[in-house]
Amino acid sequence: MINITNTIKRSTSGFGQKIIGAFLLVLFSFGAFSQEGPRIISNYEHADSPIAGKLMVEINNLNFFKDNEFKSKYIDGYTLTGMWIRPKLLYFPDNKLHLELGGQVMAYNGREDYKLYPWFSAVYMPTKRITFRMGNLNQDQNHGLAEPVMDSEHLLKDRPEAGIQVKFNHDRWNADLWIDWQKMIFKGDPYKERFVFGTAGAVTLFQNEKRKLSMPIVFNGLHEGGEIDAAPGPAQTHIVVSEGLKYEYETGGALIKSGRLECSFLQSTYPQNENALPGKSGIGFFVQTAMNTDYGTFASGYWQGNRFFTPLGMPLYQNGAIGQVAAVDVNRLLVFSYRFDHKIFDQSRFGFVSDLFYNPSTRKISNCAALYLTVNLSILCSKKAL
Repeated sequence: MINITNTIKRSTSGFGQKIIGAFLLVLFSFGAFSQEGPRIISNYEHADSPIAGKLMVEINNLNFFKDNEFKSKYIDGYTLTGMWIRPKLLYFPDNKLHLELGGQVMAYNGREDYKLYPWFSAVYMPTKRITFRMGNLNQDQNHGLAEPVMDSEHLLKDRPEAGIQVKFNHDRWNADLWIDWQKMIFKGDPYKERFVFGTAGAVTLFQNEKRKLSMPIVFNGLHEGGEIDAAPGPAQTHIVVSEGLKYEYETGGALIKSGRLECSFLQSTYPQNENALPGKSGIGFFVQTAMNTDYGTFASGYWQGNRFFTPLGMPLYQNGAIGQVAAVDVNRLLVFSYRFDHKIFDQSRFGFVSDLFYNPSTRKISNCAALYLTVNLSILCSKKAL
């Protein structure tokens, strides 16, 4: 069993110097944000459409090739290549309400099987600032969650999110609140109830034409187990809370158009003895910076996790894993990223993503690279009341 307590004590005295050093390294490097990549897929709210009775056909399509070369105790490298397509019919019985009905097909290259998921959403927008959704959810930009909290690969592997969601968009603050109900149970079912819940938002502290300072806040978790399930074992809950500061700026320069500097402090709680990590809580620190240019977005970051773990996050950022006998007391990573995103036509894009992860403790390098092509089409069928 690893001795995390002693390690944390030994690292506390030099923690400040390490953070300052990492901050300077990040500040003067070409850094990118692996959390705020291009808009891979969009679930448009159609807030600008006041025509009751409008009928539309919408198609969302994502084609991807992603190669992961991991040097980690918790996960092996692998490749994801395939596509999913989501055709749906949209009907607006009122200018504040619309219904979505369709399906999503997920298929991987080199496999004969595929997955078909139904799609239905009822979306009510009492004002332009509030959206209430029941059924399949809007998971644009991974709900704004960082990779240590929520792995963006869920979009390439999991079924579409479904449950309840409320989004607020105001001048000084915004918030996304949702419950993704992944497994519902009836009395006597031999498996556990399972749902993911979250709140992601930000409060603007200062803003002018070229500068913005905000405070992102995240509360995210996974719960398994219910009062009426007959599955063995106790209910289990994983929770991550994150607070931070984000500074964004416009330069007006010929090369560097804009940039961002962000730091986050994360706390995780998890069931005791679930994995190789002793105890039931951990912490993480993330500082990152990004520069947007005509040639793409360059970014870098520094991550340090002490007993940090959530099964929803990207495995490289975790200090342990469920079912694994190995764990690390402190997990440090230097992250370097590049994003290229090219608009083909309205709502359709082609892009390239590359992430490099250097672990100074093991001196090993992991990398991820991906190509993607998105096609989003909206076809108006009728403007007349049906």
